[in-house]
Amino acid sequence: MPISETEALASLRVVLCVAKSDGVIQPEERSALEDLLNTVKLPEGATLDGLLQEQIDLNAELGKLKSSEAKDSLFQSAYSMAHADGKCTSKEQVMLDTIRGRLGISEESYSLLGQLYGEFRDTLTPSGIVPIHDAEKRRKEVDADILKYSLIATVLGANPVPLVSVATDIIVIGIQVKMIRDVGQYWNHKVDRAAAKSLMMGALGSTAARIAVTNLIKFVPGWGSLVGAAASFATTWGLGRVADQYFASGGKMGAKELREAFKSAKKEGEKAYQEHKGEVEAKQAQHKATIDRLNAELKAGKITEAEYQNQLDKLN
Repeated sequence: MPISETEALASLRVVLCVAKSDGVIQPEERSALEDLLNTVKLPEGATLDGLLQEQIDLNAELGKLKSSEAKDSLFQSAYSMAHADGKCTSKEQVMLDTIRGRLGISEESYSLLGQLYGEFRDTLTPSGIVPIHDAEKRRKEVDADILKYSLIATVLGANPVPLVSVATDIIVIGIQVKMIRDVGQYWNHKVDRAAAKSLMMGALGSTAARIAVTNLIKFVPGWGSLVGAAASFATTWGLGRVADQYFASGGKMGAKELREAFKSAKKEGEKAYQEHKGEVEAKQAQHKATIDRLNAELKAGKITEAEYQNQLDKLN
């Protein structure tokens, strides 16, 4: 069941309320919010600046959520935003507890989110890629990897499933981190997870803030189509291109340069999506049954995020 625009806008206000609970919107959080909300046609008169300046009545906005899908989606998004900078402050935790109580979120769902975020921090090992010193050979391998990871991210992002959507968003981020590390290895750079995530944050802004907002808007008719398959492909493609530029520069690109490079590379990714649309649709059809099974097993707690990712690595 899709989420209504009224529920989505109320949820967005609650998520921004969580973001402001510690008294400040971090630059990386704002960057992620702007990038995503610029792709969505908000109701007339609604803007990110306007929403951030509002005095939000938390209880009133929570009261606008009627469907179980909207409630579950909001709590997952609020949890993501509360952990956007890697830790949840006491003020954020109080607000999260309030939201959880008002929405009637079960202990099981709450524990699952904690487990997913814990695994997200601790999993994903780099591939054993041998550096390539021949420029043309390296370019071909990097291009092939960027396309491969963009296709995988698109298959996951194309058909969001309520309740496990935030899990697949987390896994997409993990896939993108792995791509960055792989590209680095082609350039003979040993890239640990922290360095890869730092590069990603420089280009995209806060990954958890992106998850928080994406998890809301992709279920809203008229909003979600803009952050589905095409956006998953373009974002992953753009990150791959930025990673290639970063390692080619010897790691000398700053956050501003990374962000500007990503904007340009994302546009390239949008064009590349149209060029590869047939391949994307073929991959979706080919792997739909596998993805549906993995989603069901993840939701039921039968597999971990790491096991989910290992299964994705076997998809061609």
